[in-house]
Amino acid sequence: MYGLEERGKLMGAATLPYEAIEHEEEIRKLILDEERKLVPSIKLDLPQAPHLSTAMLTLNDVKQVERANQPLERNEQLQLHGIPVNEKTKLVREYLFFIFQTEVLTAYCSREQTVWLANHQKKRKRYRRVKEQDRPREYRRAKRLAIRSIYALGLDYGMVRIVAGTGDKFVVSGVSATPAINDEGINAFISALKDYVAQCLGPKIEQDQIVLGADPEFVMIDTEGKLVIASDLIPVRGEIGCDAIWIGENRSNKPLFELRPAPTADPKAMVVNIYRLLTRIAKKTRNVPGKWLAGAMPWSGFPLGGHIHYSGIKPNFKLFRALDNYMALLFVIAEDVRGIGRRPKYGYLGDYRFQPYGGFEYRTPPSWLISPVLTKGVFALAKVIAGNYRTLPYFPLNDPEMQRAYYFGRKALIYRWLPTLWEKLKKCEEYSLYQKYLDELFHYLLSGETWDEMQDFRKVWHLPPYRRVLHQKKTL
Repeated sequence: MYGLEERGKLMGAATLPYEAIEHEEEIRKLILDEERKLVPSIKLDLPQAPHLSTAMLTLNDVKQVERANQPLERNEQLQLHGIPVNEKTKLVREYLFFIFQTEVLTAYCSREQTVWLANHQKKRKRYRRVKEQDRPREYRRAKRLAIRSIYALGLDYGMVRIVAGTGDKFVVSGVSATPAINDEGINAFISALKDYVAQCLGPKIEQDQIVLGADPEFVMIDTEGKLVIASDLIPVRGEIGCDAIWIGENRSNKPLFELRPAPTADPKAMVVNIYRLLTRIAKKTRNVPGKWLAGAMPWSGFPLGGHIHYSGIKPNFKLFRALDNYMALLFVIAEDVRGIGRRPKYGYLGDYRFQPYGGFEYRTPPSWLISPVLTKGVFALAKVIAGNYRTLPYFPLNDPEMQRAYYFGRKALIYRWLPTLWEKLKKCEEYSLYQKYLDELFHYLLSGETWDEMQDFRKVWHLPPYRRVLHQKKTL
């Protein structure tokens, strides 16, 4: 077996061979140093899975660790993703979260507020083990921020320090890729590591196993350019309903229309379901003149989402990074300039949420209802990426400059990556299953065409009142 002296020399990176996975003591020797600090990076040596990408076999890429170790670079990167750092706030409590991808392995909370001694030095804080039920709302918010921070820094694991302050503020005050951890922490880490290796070595994810859902949103404005209240026209709940956000002081005034098509493993069936729901809303609103608007933020202050729901597949950071790089990043090429205003509060990279039904939703994309080409393409992409994320090799968003290009809508930088990323998608065997949808999307992105968020999207969907201009009904 590999000993401590045989670790990789680069920043203390460890190579973890498959033979060591079943021997916890060997794992401990490889991933902990003499001070019980976790190594900053782990390379998995899995010769029985030669198809896996380097990204899949690497936990905490060393370049990302180097950036995370530089406070100025780290804070700049976190702020780019909309994560508050070093803001002046009076400390109420401090949390320490030990994170492995989407999981909190252990969490601790300070026992008391900071105390200053007579010599102007801080009294050392004491921490206690904490769980969500202790302070549910505060814990959940701090936890989300901690996991977001690890993801935003391009890491897979690490310790995050969160300050819960007065005024309901939460701030990241520190991140470490090499935390000192106790027995409980290392046991939890080894368990999570084994689960991850099992995901790496698991059989290829079949397309019929991946079930998709969605809840895309749009708004309606009347002929005077005023926002129409969706809840005045349709029910709040059901297949066609309203998003929870409200306008004004009356919480029952909900302006966002939301579609909730039935889940399906077939992208083509999903598009048909969405079209059916759009026609239902068209019938209910036929006496209300105005425009239907989609995209990222056609109406200032009301960002729109095109959330994609998944079940039948276990999520991890690698899947979310593949969705960010091969889907969300490329959509910026075609977005209206208004879309920049949606980010980073909404539409930030790696935005996901677990759902009660056991699946999860990927929340980064805007409302792709703006175009049938986008709608059809997004579900085809969602399937191909999810089924093949373990083998996809390129991740331009690892570069902070590309992250800035995403958040600030720098299309030219992103456009250069389109042919390279798409060529890898085309090599996925499932591409041929959805080739018509995907080819249409590729040519749409390649054309450099930009969607117009102030255009009534019923026109491109051939919904009333625009259906009458057709010579024959078009099929999806």
